[in-house]
Amino acid sequence: MRPGAHWKLVLQTILLALVSPGSRVKHAAMRPDGHMDASPTRALLLAFGHPVVDQYLACRVRAAQIASIARLTPLTVFANVVNVVVVLPVLAQALPFAYVIAWVVAAMSLMALTTIKWFLSSRSPIELASHRALNAAVRHATFLSLLWAVVPVAAFMSGNVNAIWIASCVTTGMICGGGFALATVPQAAFRWVAILYAATVVALVIDQSVMMWPLLVLLTSYTFVVIGSTTAAGWLFASHFLAEAELEKNGDLIALLLNEFEETSSDWIWETSSTGNFRNVSDRFLHASGRTRPELHSMRMVDLAYSLDSEDARAQVAGLEEAISLQKSFREIVIGLAVNGDERWWSIAARPVYDDHGSFTGYRGVASDITEARRAEKLVTHLAEHDSLTGIGNRSWFLNQAEDLLAEQVKGGQNTLTLFLIDLDNFKVVNDTSGHPAGDELLRQVADRFTAISEGRTSLARFGGDEFAALGRFVSDQAASAFAEELVNVARKPFRIGNRDFAIGATVGFTRLRGAGDTVDDLMRNADIALYKAKESGRGRALAFESAMEREVRERRELEADLREAFEFGKLSVEFQPIVNARSGKVISSEVLVRWFHPTRGEVTPDTFLPIAEHAGLILPLGNWVLRKACAAAAQCPDLESVAVNLSAVQFMDPNLVSQITTVLDETGFPPERLVLEITESVFLRDSGAAPEKLKKLRNLGIKISLDDFGTGYSSLSYLRKYKFDKIKIDKTFVDEIGERSDGLAIISAVIALAHNLGLEVTAEGVERRFQVDALRTLGCDTLQGYFFGKPSANPMHIMQAASEDWDAQEQEPVPDGDDDTQKASAAVSAN
Repeated sequence: MRPGAHWKLVLQTILLALVSPGSRVKHAAMRPDGHMDASPTRALLLAFGHPVVDQYLACRVRAAQIASIARLTPLTVFANVVNVVVVLPVLAQALPFAYVIAWVVAAMSLMALTTIKWFLSSRSPIELASHRALNAAVRHATFLSLLWAVVPVAAFMSGNVNAIWIASCVTTGMICGGGFALATVPQAAFRWVAILYAATVVALVIDQSVMMWPLLVLLTSYTFVVIGSTTAAGWLFASHFLAEAELEKNGDLIALLLNEFEETSSDWIWETSSTGNFRNVSDRFLHASGRTRPELHSMRMVDLAYSLDSEDARAQVAGLEEAISLQKSFREIVIGLAVNGDERWWSIAARPVYDDHGSFTGYRGVASDITEARRAEKLVTHLAEHDSLTGIGNRSWFLNQAEDLLAEQVKGGQNTLTLFLIDLDNFKVVNDTSGHPAGDELLRQVADRFTAISEGRTSLARFGGDEFAALGRFVSDQAASAFAEELVNVARKPFRIGNRDFAIGATVGFTRLRGAGDTVDDLMRNADIALYKAKESGRGRALAFESAMEREVRERRELEADLREAFEFGKLSVEFQPIVNARSGKVISSEVLVRWFHPTRGEVTPDTFLPIAEHAGLILPLGNWVLRKACAAAAQCPDLESVAVNLSAVQFMDPNLVSQITTVLDETGFPPERLVLEITESVFLRDSGAAPEKLKKLRNLGIKISLDDFGTGYSSLSYLRKYKFDKIKIDKTFVDEIGERSDGLAIISAVIALAHNLGLEVTAEGVERRFQVDALRTLGCDTLQGYFFGKPSANPMHIMQAASEDWDAQEQEPVPDGDDDTQKASAAVSAN
């Protein structure tokens, strides 16, 4: 606080100290309890002995004030004795001898008493002092100043110039020296200065011969300087003491909080000496470390960090050793240590401690046990990097591994890195027939088999579903191919789940690092291309990536882009192929065919672009467009009994299929009884159990269902029993064999007989020769379809213009040599 901020209080305090030491100050800054609100003001009043703090602190301040004066006692006693010797001749000239002796005895007695009190207090320092003790110091200063007040009065009364000068010098020195010596007790200093000042003024008045006024002005200025300096010194002394008391109080509070912290928190405080050994070991530290107090006193934090024989723990010690060797602060250093045979992990932080001379005295810090948090973190990391079902790595972990291994290979100039992508075959059948629990168990067993052959050779991961991946180093293509074959072979063996055996299989595509510029994405793409080609060529095999495959994929993607453009800009078209009655030769139906004429490639067959449409996700909008175009065109041709539209497996699996077909029929006005939907066996291979209900809804609308490409799958007979159909179509491959293989007609005859027994209509597709027509009519086929009856047309009215044929009036085409069955069938037709 600046003196000017409360100048009235400062002036009032000084005047009271001069006139009536010990009187209480009444001021607006005082609270009702007598304490001050402002700490600087409180320090001023405390310095003058006012009760502005609690009694204990006031006693300590008074003791400190008195002790500060006592420390100067030897010096002040010596100065007083010297001054007595100096002024003795002055007093001898001015006073009677008896008075001089009395004065000397009084002064020396007071010095002796002061020395005795100082000696006693030095043996047992006073820590607390009462208000009476402070008043005693004021009285002591008063008595001594009264003794020295005699000197200037006596000197000026004698009129001796030498005596006057000696007395003036001694008095001036006593005013200044005594004032500063008593500065910590401003009341005593003021009393000392005031008495000597008054005595000097009296002396100047007595002797009018000297220059009284200049000397009085000088004396007064000196006195005010001493009073002001004494006030500031006492004020500063009390302020420092209050600050120290506050710090001590805060220190006690901090110590209390630290003790509370150690008892209630999971952390604990630790300290070391300058040599690094632990000291002041707390009970919590003992419990956490699992060691005794003597053991810890002989150890360093580094010794604890070395107690755990672990690679992770060793890696952390280096940072700790470096920080300690440099005597710098550190935080969040994790160390591992062995505690009673258990692995524990601590997080430690500390800062160096220095003494008042700047010397390093050790470390003080805090430690916490993070073992459980570390274990939880490792578990989370494991779950984030591993497949929860099989326990092997997941896609994210695998790609990170691939990045690291690839960087290592590039740095070392190697190209042995090989990436394998693995797809399980027929896995969906297990899920569909035995449920997802069986499928999950199958995946676990597959992962176990793959892990067994991958141990020490590759990193294995599951990407999701039935997709796996492996990554390893193989010195040659042959070695990589051999490992891929192992994967295929081990997946081919039956898997036992419950009481059933399941035979699935695996298809593998793999690629090796080809150059330093390859990335993980390149490896993944190449392996995926090889996997796709392996699936396309029959599954259950392993195939290495080749550059030609990439060209095929590039062409396929270009074709896909062109197909998207063609569909978007209406460059696709539909045509109607006639289907005739085998007896009358009349066109009664037609199959809708989608056509695409590419500007540079020419005509692209449906066998080429429809699989691309399925893969690109175009098959649903494309199929809906074909159905809409077919129904709209056929609605304009009432003579056409029906129109057959092919549905892909993807279309059939669409849950909105029935509603979409209904919408198309309503919008085009095409009767559902005239619509035939052709599906293949692939629909049932992908079926998730909804096929019977979906077929039932379609047939309830009046739509007929035809099983296309009959005989080319694996379970056609079971499908005929399980699902309801209206027609079946004999695949073109069987029709082509008429006249080439002796068993061709036998197979067709059996199919026709089976269908008729089940009440199904039979259509033969791919009819291109007259002898095929004759044979199929003879075997009882209901309808015929093929180029023999005309090319497809974009207008269904055109195919209806063909007149019904008079089969009997037409000349029979010769049957190729070498097929007796066909010749017999043709002969039978002629006989009829």
